[in-house]
Amino acid sequence: MQPIRFDLHKFSVKQLQGKYCITPFILISINNAGQVYLCGCTWWMSQPVGNILTSTLDEILSSKIAKNIRQSIIDGSYVYCNEKVCGVMQNGGLNDIETLPPNVSRLISDSNLYDLPYHIQLNLDQTCNLSCPSCRTRVIKVPAEQKNQQKQLGQTLLKNLLSTPTNQKIIIEISAGGELFSSEMLMELLSGIDTDQFPNLEIHIGTNATLVTRRWDRIKNVEKFIKKITVSVDAGSALVYEQVRRGGTWTDLCDGMEFLKNKKQELNFELNGRLIFQKENYKDSEKFYDLCQQWNCDLAEYSRIYNWNTWTVEQFLQQDVYDPAHLEHSQAIEIIQKLKKLPNTWFNGL
Repeated sequence: MQPIRFDLHKFSVKQLQGKYCITPFILISINNAGQVYLCGCTWWMSQPVGNILTSTLDEILSSKIAKNIRQSIIDGSYVYCNEKVCGVMQNGGLNDIETLPPNVSRLISDSNLYDLPYHIQLNLDQTCNLSCPSCRTRVIKVPAEQKNQQKQLGQTLLKNLLSTPTNQKIIIEISAGGELFSSEMLMELLSGIDTDQFPNLEIHIGTNATLVTRRWDRIKNVEKFIKKITVSVDAGSALVYEQVRRGGTWTDLCDGMEFLKNKKQELNFELNGRLIFQKENYKDSEKFYDLCQQWNCDLAEYSRIYNWNTWTVEQFLQQDVYDPAHLEHSQAIEIIQKLKKLPNTWFNGL
């Protein structure tokens, strides 16, 4: 098995006529260079449609490539989407014409039509206090000489994206790529939102939870707008955790999860745990499910591992137990089948 290529912007033509992904019509994702995508995962759709630092959002959404992406959804070809890794396709999440929300239904007659997105995903900072082997080879911090530039990026985004008051729902998602509670820029950005101008704001957070007890107060002014927190756990025991979450401690994780469990009761947000399924932790995945129940999680999420260029091909093949050629594949499949019978689970690529 060769590693999946994520640097190709177009993929094979699909035959998905009458099946609609709503994401390119409601969401934008922005990376740390200001590039804008019409999908929440650049592994699923690797083609950017513009740059928020050099163009207005209207210019970006009316660009030729944005129209082409919307057209690929409308005609069912999905040539900008990698069906091998897309969690929406893998989990039967495409809509029929009857199940499309009204705001999207009116847009699928013409790829020139668009609305300003109400779901904004921010992947602005790779800074993290951990260096998990599946994600990176080292701890990433912002160099001192880039801190001012990064601060300006956050201020520009606040001005460009959150400058017009509205009563409509707006979702701000601080997503994968780094750790919110390690990022000065991301915490400043959240604390800089004028929430009086956005009464129907929702905030979704991805975190490793190891710093929340110490740094939650930095975002306390927006905590009542937090509606979803997803925690990357990747283990069900201390020994496995400290292998796959390099630099983290089991004590910090458990303290963080207990803190979030109590915050959930106070603030009523959705709390999910996530495990990236790999050789080092798949035998721990049932214990992980039990912990999710203990922490009052709404979902236990399981995702297949992919090579994000942190491993050689040989190293990755050793980790990908979902590959039929792997010596432990049958054991892994047996565990997955048991997990799929449990309530409140979600699977991406498995």
